[in-house]
Amino acid sequence: MNNIELTEKISAYLKGSKAKAKKFNDLVAVHFNLLDVSENMYIEVKEGVISVMPYEYNDRQATVTASTETLDKLFSGALTMDDAIANGYVKVEGDIEKFKALEVLIPSAKAEKAPAKK
Repeated sequence: MNNIELTEKISAYLKGSKAKAKKFNDLVAVHFNLLDVSENMYIEVKEGVISVMPYEYNDRQATVTASTETLDKLFSGALTMDDAIANGYVKVEGDIEKFKALEVLIPSAKAEKAPAKK
């Protein structure tokens, strides 16, 4: 998956978080270095608007280095940011709190329902 495909997937994951983004008082600008494709992307939340773009962000507050698979799992809700950091799946440089602020925008992982007993 390249940076354009990943930004499209993450945009879709975050689409339902517009109301949550409006509660952000400060700018959040996080740049992502994608290990497996040698490309980059960024997520910005500014004035209640979420932007996910396949470009470098020069005035970033944090830089996160990870694989596209890890970021896909993070933003789909399948992996928590704390687990990703603790297990070394992501490397964060700069303001780690800005990166972690994005977690409120991520949809919760859907628990699988057990089959109904007959």
